[in-house]
Amino acid sequence: MNFSILVRISVSIGILVGLATPVQAMKIFNLNVFDQQQGVWEPSFREQRLKAIQDFLMGEKPEVVVLQEAQKSFEPQFLRFSHEKYVHEMTGADQLSYGYWMGSAQKPQSWSEDGFSFPGGVERRVQVAIFTLKTKSKVDQCLGVLSVHLSYQSSEVRQKEANWLLEWLKRKELACKRWLVVGDFNADQADPEMKILFAGGLKNLVTEVQPTVTPHNPIRKIYGDKPARAIDWALGWNLNAKARVVLAQPWKGVWVSDHAGLMVEIEE
Repeated sequence: MNFSILVRISVSIGILVGLATPVQAMKIFNLNVFDQQQGVWEPSFREQRLKAIQDFLMGEKPEVVVLQEAQKSFEPQFLRFSHEKYVHEMTGADQLSYGYWMGSAQKPQSWSEDGFSFPGGVERRVQVAIFTLKTKSKVDQCLGVLSVHLSYQSSEVRQKEANWLLEWLKRKELACKRWLVVGDFNADQADPEMKILFAGGLKNLVTEVQPTVTPHNPIRKIYGDKPARAIDWALGWNLNAKARVVLAQPWKGVWVSDHAGLMVEIEE
C-alpha cells in the first residue's frame, strides 16, 4: 500500500471516528478552493494544494467540509467522507466550470439546492444540507448548512442576491430554525450587501475579522494588485457559534488557495 493511500485512509478514519451518531459539538470547515481557470499552473498544482488541505484537516478533524469552486471528480479523491454531494455552481449547460462540494461524516437529513439570477450577474446555485445536532440539553436540533458564492460582477447584483438569501431563510425557518450560511460573498464587512445581511438577521460568527484574500498570496496575484479584503464569511441565523480564519498563510510551505478558510465550531 503506497503512502498516499495510507494518508487518505488516515484522514477518513480520523474524521469518522466517533461520529456515527449526532454529536454535541460540530466543527465545520469552509474554503473557496480556487478553480484554477485563470492563470497558468503546473499539472500537479491542484493535487499539491488538496494534499496540504488534507494534512491540515487531519489535525482539525471537522465533521463537515464545505467547498466552493470545487471539481466534481477531483476533491473526493483527497477529502473522503461517508456522505458527500456536488452541485454545479452555475446553471449553464457546459458543466465544465466548478461547483459546491460538501462532505460529512454524519448522514444529512436531506440534501438540496436552489438558485438565483439577477440582471448583471450570473445564474448561480446554492447548496443545502440539513443535519441533526444533539445539544447539551439532549434535545435533538436540526442545523441547516447553506453554501453560497455570490456574484463577482457588482455590488448592485450582490445586494439583490443578499435580499434573496434573507427571504430564502425566512421561508425555510419553519422546517429548520437554525442555519449556518458560509461561503465566498465577494464582499467586505462594510459593503452594502453585507449590511443588508446583517440588518436582516444574519449574525457574523467570525470572532476576529481579518482579510481572507490578500495581495501577498501569490495565487491571488492573477487578479492584479488588489487590496486585502475579508470576503469569506460564516453567518448565523438563530445560531450561536464561533468561527475563525484559518489557512491565511501557507500550510507547510503550500498556499492552499487564493482564499483563506473558515473553521466554525458549534457547541450548543
